[in-house]
Amino acid sequence: MTIEKPGRAVRCPNHFTLLFKMSLLSKLNPWALMAALALALASAPALAQDTLTHIASSGELRLGHREKSLPFSYKDASTGKVQGYTVDICLQIFEEIKKELKRPDLRVTYLLVDGKNRITDVKNNVVDLECGGTANTAARQKEISFSHHIFVASSAFLVHKNSGIKTLDDLQGKKIAVQGKTTNENLLRANERTFARKFNYVLVDSTLDAVNALAKGEADAAFADDAGIWIPLTRLGKSMDGYQFLDKRLSVEPYSIGLRKDDPKFKELVDRVTRRMIQSGEMTALYKKWFSSEQGTLPLSMFMKEALRRPSDIGVEQIAF
Repeated sequence: MTIEKPGRAVRCPNHFTLLFKMSLLSKLNPWALMAALALALASAPALAQDTLTHIASSGELRLGHREKSLPFSYKDASTGKVQGYTVDICLQIFEEIKKELKRPDLRVTYLLVDGKNRITDVKNNVVDLECGGTANTAARQKEISFSHHIFVASSAFLVHKNSGIKTLDDLQGKKIAVQGKTTNENLLRANERTFARKFNYVLVDSTLDAVNALAKGEADAAFADDAGIWIPLTRLGKSMDGYQFLDKRLSVEPYSIGLRKDDPKFKELVDRVTRRMIQSGEMTALYKKWFSSEQGTLPLSMFMKEALRRPSDIGVEQIAF
C-alpha cells in the first residue's frame, strides 16, 4: 500500500523550556516536578527513536522522492506513479524492512523533496530514505549517512560516431556545446589551461540544448553528465545509434541513498540490501532497465563498473581529471 502526501518539516518540542519550567516547579512542589518530568519524557521518544522502531510504531516507511529527476526518481506525468532507478532500490530496502520487522502490513508513504530540502528532511526526521540522484560528498556526510554508491555520474563528451573524434586532442579547436555557468564549463576551461588546449564554446541553457546543438550540426561535441545526456539522447529515436561517448571523462561524482546519521542498525540493513544487489547482479539489471532504450544502453563507465565490483559508501568531493 502506498500513500502520497506533501513533505512538511516537523518541529521538535523545546526541551530547554520544559527544563526551565521544571526548575521553577521544583521549588514549589515535588509532585509538580514529577508531572513535568513525565511530560518532558513523553515528548522525547521521537527524537531518540531509531528508524526501524519508528517505522514499526508508525506502520510506514517515508520515502523522499524527486519530481523530475529522470531516470533516478520522478513522478510519471500520465499515471502519477513515483518511480525510477533509485526508487526501485529503495523499494528493495522496504521489502527487507518488512522481513526484519516481520511486518508484511507496512506501507510506503511518498514525500516530495527537492534539491534544497532533501538533506535537511533526512536530518529533521521528515523522510526515512532520500531516494533521488544525490551525490555522496564528504561535506554531506557530516549531516547524514549514505548507502553504498548506487551510481557514479561522470562528465562526458558525446560525439557523432563518424566524426573521427576519439580523444580530447581531437577536440582541439572544435565547437563544444556546454551549459553555461556550470561546473562542466569550468572543467572544460580548466582542462584548456592545464593541457594547453583550445576549445570553441557553444554555451547553452540546458543539457537538452547541448544535445540538440550536436544533432543540428551546431557543435562537434556535447559535454555534460552522462546520465543527464542520456534522456535527451533517447529522444532522438533510431538516430541516437549514430552517437557515442568518448572514453575520457573529466569528473566523477558517486550517488547514494540518504539516511539519518548515528543509526547503525538501520544503516546495516540498508547496506545489506545494496551490497546484495551489487554482488548478485541485481543492480546491473536495474541499470539496464532504467538506462536503456530500443537503440541500446548507456555504456557503463569505468567508474560505474568499479562501484559494481567493490561496494563503498565513501563520501567524496567532485573528482576532476
